[in-house]
Amino acid sequence: MLELEALKVDVFTDEPLAGNPAGLVLGADDLDEMQMQRIAVEMGLKSTAFVLRSRRADVRLRYFTPMSEEPICGHSTIGALWALAVQDAFGGSPGGRRRLETVLGILPFHVDPRPDGRTVIWMTQKRPLFAEVEDVAEVAAALGVGADKMFHEEFPLCRASTGVPCLLVPMRTLEGVERLDPKGAAIEELAREHEVNAVYVYTWNVVDKDSTLHARCFAVTPDFHEDPASALPAGALCAYLAHNDLVPRHRYEEMVIEQGTWVGRHSKLLARIEKRGSAIVKVEVGGSAAVSLSGRLYVG
Repeated sequence: MLELEALKVDVFTDEPLAGNPAGLVLGADDLDEMQMQRIAVEMGLKSTAFVLRSRRADVRLRYFTPMSEEPICGHSTIGALWALAVQDAFGGSPGGRRRLETVLGILPFHVDPRPDGRTVIWMTQKRPLFAEVEDVAEVAAALGVGADKMFHEEFPLCRASTGVPCLLVPMRTLEGVERLDPKGAAIEELAREHEVNAVYVYTWNVVDKDSTLHARCFAVTPDFHEDPASALPAGALCAYLAHNDLVPRHRYEEMVIEQGTWVGRHSKLLARIEKRGSAIVKVEVGGSAAVSLSGRLYVG
């Protein structure tokens, strides 16, 4: 019988029971795919990451939902790498650039120890792709809001992707974001029509004064739900704002996106953008995490 360490890690927060939860199983090299799938079902979380040794990188991760294996998961990646970093699993210098092996290939990440004692993990996303969207009335109806509450004239609706496509929807006020009444079937139809995996609604009005933006994410894979923290949409949003010069350049170094407030799991995602001339050359999303559950896992 195998005895393994298992954690529930709350990602994009410094407090347990906030952020976006992910399962984590350490030292999983002796598990087969069937065992990993059964463990993911038992963990009962949207994603569980399994930590494996790698001959090509600092660490290898595999990701399973309760339904199937997935190639990558943003918040599970941040959570797993954070947990390994605070356990000194990477050795040598506590910070610096590292390499992660996934089904998608070798991906760079950066361990960023902060003076306040936090450890932030930065993941590089793909270079962004953008396309404007004209269906203002349709989007407003799907979100259960009047089109006049949206900020679409100054900040046009946009289909954006830094790896996973999403629909970016600006709102004028935080109150408007809070009062959204999304229609699940309409959101799913909107996602199919525009070939996106999420509708990411944002505003410049924030709850915490140190935040740059406030966002809500209505995801449609594998089913409709509100996501408390969304790494890929956050990166796409910040890349879009930088690409169109809708945010001052001095903010490119670190933007703070708060999310999850209205589902009781307040989250803080960090994003930094590198822009040369008119081109976005790098998009990184980062965050910290907290362990809310730790125990031993026994597999026969």
